[in-house]
Amino acid sequence: MGRALKIQKTNNSILTDAGYPNMGSLTAPVYPSVDTLSDTEYLGVVGGSPTTSTATTTNPEIACVVNITLADATTTGSGAGRIIRQKGAHKFLVAYTASTTALSVGLIVGQSYQIVSLGTSDWSTLMSGTAAVGKVFTALAVGAGNGTVYPVGQCVLSNAATASAGYMSIRFSVGDSTAVYASYITNKWVRDWTGMTYGNYADTNYGTNTQSSELFYPTNFFTDEGTVTWSGADVIAGAQSQNGSLQLAQVTSVTS
Repeated sequence: MGRALKIQKTNNSILTDAGYPNMGSLTAPVYPSVDTLSDTEYLGVVGGSPTTSTATTTNPEIACVVNITLADATTTGSGAGRIIRQKGAHKFLVAYTASTTALSVGLIVGQSYQIVSLGTSDWSTLMSGTAAVGKVFTALAVGAGNGTVYPVGQCVLSNAATASAGYMSIRFSVGDSTAVYASYITNKWVRDWTGMTYGNYADTNYGTNTQSSELFYPTNFFTDEGTVTWSGADVIAGAQSQNGSLQLAQVTSVTS
């Protein structure tokens, strides 16, 4: 499968990349301020393909809200989703995981889905290749039986708790702040919407990424308190950094 937000793999039993080296393996100047991250926690975040990844409290994965536009021009509606693959700085291939779709209800021909359970369905009539849990495929027929799937599609980031059609949102917080939403996210960094604009920003294209006076932070899943040091830091939140000190941002996660 294509990994989302690639970073160092730390455990062969984990199907998606687990994270950066934990704090116990780091030394100054990259170790955060006191009592922010434990020795087993780490900087960095990952997405993760639902059903094939193994999110846990030790290795969480990014939680997002998505609203996929389907092949018949309807939508999934705004609901919980998971990242399958990163398509750009603010564009992702995602699965709508708020509920499963049963093949007994019928699939949309031409729509992409991810297999949740095989059940008794005859997958050879539905897709090319061999069916397996977690596989993403394009439906060739309506289908039948008790197999289940998640709808899959591309969404771009938006500054809203509820996602409009073709959009998604990822929450994060900084220093006990009210949750805000990412305009850009990688495995290392997240930006909010301060000074952010995108030309022709829509689910049908990447848009032009333009930023000024951006607020950007190193990411993690465990805390929004404390800082890390970075020798190249010049501007943080519109002000000169002090000794290259960067405020941590905590990205909303799922643990199962």
